[in-house]
Order: sequence, then C-alpha cells, then structure tokens
Amino acid sequence: MNQSCEKIKKNLMAVLKEYKITAMEMMFESLNFMHWLVLGLSLIIIELFLWTVFLLWIGASAIMVSIIFYLMPETGSLFQIFIFVALAFSATYLAKRFYPVKTVDDELHEKAKSYIGKECKVSSIEDSVIKVQIGKSLWFAKGSNLIVGQTVKIVGVESSTFIVEPV
Repeated sequence: MNQSCEKIKKNLMAVLKEYKITAMEMMFESLNFMHWLVLGLSLIIIELFLWTVFLLWIGASAIMVSIIFYLMPETGSLFQIFIFVALAFSATYLAKRFYPVKTVDDELHEKAKSYIGKECKVSSIEDSVIKVQIGKSLWFAKGSNLIVGQTVKIVGVESSTFIVEPV
C-alpha cells in the first residue's frame, strides 16, 4: 500500500512539473511586440499620475524591447525578458545618476544655504513660529531668546528653515 502511494506521488509530481514548465513556456511564447508596447505605454501613462520619473524609464525600456522584437520577430521570449531587465536597470541607473530629480524643497534648501553667515531682522514671532526678513521675502527660522526687530545671524539651515543666533 505504501509503495503504491509513493509511486502515485512520483507520477503526480512528474506531471505537475511538466505542466508548470509547459504553462510557463506557453506564457512566454505568446509574447509579441504589442504586449511590450502596451506595457511600456501603460507604465508611462501611470507615471503621468505619480510624478516619480521612475516608471518612465522602465516604460521606455519596454517600448525599446517592443521595437527590437518588431524588427526581429524571431527573438526568443527569454532573450526579450533579459533585454528588458538589462535596459530597465541601466536606464534607471543612468537617469538617476545624470538626471537627478530636483524638487522645490531642494531648490529652497540650496537658496537658504546661500544665506548662511548673513544678518537679518526678526520680523514676527507668533505661536513659537519665528519669521525673519531678508530683502522682501520672509523665511521661517529657529532660535532662542529672540524678540521682534532683533538682528540675528544665520548660522545654519534645516530644510528651508534658518537656524539663527542673536548678534
């Protein structure tokens, strides 16, 4: 009885393994250039709503695979996937390295850093929120023992908030 169960189990496992390979082969063999084109365009459209720029390069890679497969339809599915992964990784890496995404916060931080060492006046203090005036613009600040109208020196920056000390 036990031997027959083992024999049935072996046969069943062999059939399942064969079925999985066949299903995987069928899935990859049915890929054509339109699948890659739709994937690429879908990722780029999703990117329009996310604003991350990350999916843009993966979508562009899928479109490139679509073009390659259209020009060379005999390309195997496994090779297509390999090309897609290689293009997606390299495009994402190169984009991050040579085209970094600058946000408004980054630009404000850079501008705020340019004011380090300069003096300005405390414009207002309301609910522990300190504002200093530089030229015609107001900036948030952090500091202690400050009063309105006092001259302060900018000694550091946290994000776009000045760290100030009394002069």
